[in-house]
Amino acid sequence: MPPPLNQTRPYDNVAFLTDKDVLAKATNLVPPSLPVAVCYGRVEDPESYVPKAWWKSVFGDNLYLQTDGDVVEDPEITLEEIRLLETYEPIRSAFQSVPPSGSTERTRILDLCCGQGRHVLQLAELYPHLELHGHDQSQYLIELAQSRAAAANVSDRASFTIGDCRAIPHDDNSFSLVMVMGNSFGYFATDNANTNLLKEIRRILKPGGFAVLDIPDGAYLRKNFSARGWEWIDDTMIVCRERELSKDKKRLISREVVMLTGKGVIRDQFYAECLYDLAEVQQLVRESGLVPEQQDKGVEENTIGRDMSKRGEDLGMMENRHLVLVSKPNRH
Repeated sequence: MPPPLNQTRPYDNVAFLTDKDVLAKATNLVPPSLPVAVCYGRVEDPESYVPKAWWKSVFGDNLYLQTDGDVVEDPEITLEEIRLLETYEPIRSAFQSVPPSGSTERTRILDLCCGQGRHVLQLAELYPHLELHGHDQSQYLIELAQSRAAAANVSDRASFTIGDCRAIPHDDNSFSLVMVMGNSFGYFATDNANTNLLKEIRRILKPGGFAVLDIPDGAYLRKNFSARGWEWIDDTMIVCRERELSKDKKRLISREVVMLTGKGVIRDQFYAECLYDLAEVQQLVRESGLVPEQQDKGVEENTIGRDMSKRGEDLGMMENRHLVLVSKPNRH
């Protein structure tokens, strides 16, 4: 069994590293730069402002880590999420699996839509026998992950690639476990496009392998989303958010206006994510050829973002989430 939580520090080798520290030392990073600020003022139809591929801009620079830092840039929260994953026996078995005596083949795990690599880095610290991979479309976040891996001396077992999550640069049947963490499923506007992502996960999973999806609780959010919210990120930055359901009631449309004291608006961005309840996700899973796994009794069903966040302010779609475990059938 893995050591109890109180015997392991999060990110033992990299807890002191922030993105600013890495940027100061790294040579492979493109320093983030803010575009000319645009504020659209009062908007009557926010859905019409959502770019088709909104994720290419939202995760394009350091501002994402600042505005969502209370849940995505906190090593203690990352460790807590890993500990939650360990309560699922198939995931725990994948983490703990070691090569047979005399074999050099490692268990391969992919963190899809890995962002700055926080889960990969934590797993590399806890389970040095694993071969870990991360894949994300954001060049900025992946280069940050690579620099952090180098600083932690884990680049030999933690590697990262850049690209679309629907075209993963790995062979068929090559991973024992695929993780999609941090509310990274449901970005595409149609069920068909989201199902195609699941099909790609099925392609790279070994027969009998597992995937875990960390997704917003769509049923909860349809009824309980906050139409307006704001939070102070620090003493000089404030984020104001507006949300509403899409016209078909299937997506949550969100707007973020980021302001700095003395400078005004520095970002006005729109994005949308699908709201799936568990039954809807399971249907998409079946359509992709994967199999929803039965929840073990006694295993916590939700990852409650509001309980993990230290700031406890406006968490949006990260407030209430489900962990959905699925598997790839064995060959007959």
